[in-house]
Amino acid sequence: MAQVFPNNTTQTPVYRKALEIFRLSRAMAVHFTQDKHILEMSISNCPKNRYAGDLINESLQLAPGVASIATAKNYSSRLERVRNIRKASKSLKLLCKNLEFSGVRESEFLVLLKKEIHLFDKMIAEWIQQLRKI
Repeated sequence: MAQVFPNNTTQTPVYRKALEIFRLSRAMAVHFTQDKHILEMSISNCPKNRYAGDLINESLQLAPGVASIATAKNYSSRLERVRNIRKASKSLKLLCKNLEFSGVRESEFLVLLKKEIHLFDKMIAEWIQQLRKI
């Protein structure tokens, strides 16, 4: 059976970290919104709920973004995909700040998520350096 991603991308630490960030974001959003569905979060009048929904949506982009970098055919396409991942990462950090300002009491969860995003940013930079050598 042919591999979907070259060099087994789904087993790389950066891909697994992206999945971990998604799981953490989803768990936090469910907790902050008292178990609302993602669709309920996005149409809510409460800013905290909308930020939580946006957090899920942005974090959902990371793992497919990593996979798309690995499957890019040329260098310019790869760079564009890297920019998209960095944009999503930056957006996640901003959403964490917005959640803090919207009155989330469990700020230790946001601190943990921000640390994971920072680690992901470092991992993505190192991974891109490795891909440049290939």
